[in-house]
Amino acid sequence: MTASLFVIGTDAPRSGAGHHVVFPGMAHAVARPVVDGLDASVCGVLVTAAAGADWSDDRDAPRCAECSRIAG
Repeated sequence: MTASLFVIGTDAPRSGAGHHVVFPGMAHAVARPVVDGLDASVCGVLVTAAAGADWSDDRDAPRCAECSRIAG
């Protein structure tokens, strides 16, 4: 398997008014390099990213349509 340019991120917890609503458990693509923790996805959503979770590995999780378009 070859490594992709993206890792998986899942929606970061949000609190307070003014934050847009995202679907819980949705996978987003985060551009590499990444450090485990909070990061912005390629679609602009704040996510919790895991450096070891390659975008091409987990195809079962529901995926953000914009991230899928950008990351493939």
